[in-house]
Amino acid sequence: MIEVDLLKGSPGIRGGRLRQDPVGLRLPNIPADGWVVGSCLAMLVSAGLAGYLVLSVRGQTADLDLVLQAALADSATAAARRHSGLVLQAHRDSIASRVARIQEMDALRYLWPRIMDEVANALPEEAWLTRLAQVPSDNRRIRFRLEGMARTNRALTRFWNGLESSLFIGDVRLITSDHASAASVGDGADNPLHHFVLEAGQEDPPPEVLELVPLQPARLP
Repeated sequence: MIEVDLLKGSPGIRGGRLRQDPVGLRLPNIPADGWVVGSCLAMLVSAGLAGYLVLSVRGQTADLDLVLQAALADSATAAARRHSGLVLQAHRDSIASRVARIQEMDALRYLWPRIMDEVANALPEEAWLTRLAQVPSDNRRIRFRLEGMARTNRALTRFWNGLESSLFIGDVRLITSDHASAASVGDGADNPLHHFVLEAGQEDPPPEVLELVPLQPARLP
């Protein structure tokens, strides 16, 4: 700001020169109010507390990320172990099923020879078989049908009684019995024949009548 004193003898003019005051800014005088100071301090404390909370939350977030990653790794490991356990269980069940099937086949391996041996022992000379076949059964026991010819009714009765007296055959039933000429079956005799159909089932003998012989390994010469 430049001040000019136009009056003669004014102290603003010295030696014919104008006096210039230095240019400056004048701040208003703000009274030191306690509320203003308190507000400023509260703002500073709030800003510091907010910064501390931000840093603390960031640290907790990092810790939670580490815990989450560890939990995901443990979950993946547990899932892999569970899958391996399921695979091993499936293999075990498959092996158990195969073993049961092999045991079932092994149990039936000697059953049919035994049945045919019992049928042959019960068959009299005056009768013969034309067909022997397995038929469906209501239980797990084997049931079979015998079809053949007998020269006399007495021969058929003897065959029936022989089957029922066997320890391995039971529940013998007569399905059909009719007469057939000898010429129709290619027999040169003139007497009529008896065509019969019998059904019988597997029977387990009493344990006391079975003779168990231990298997001996073959000896090489």
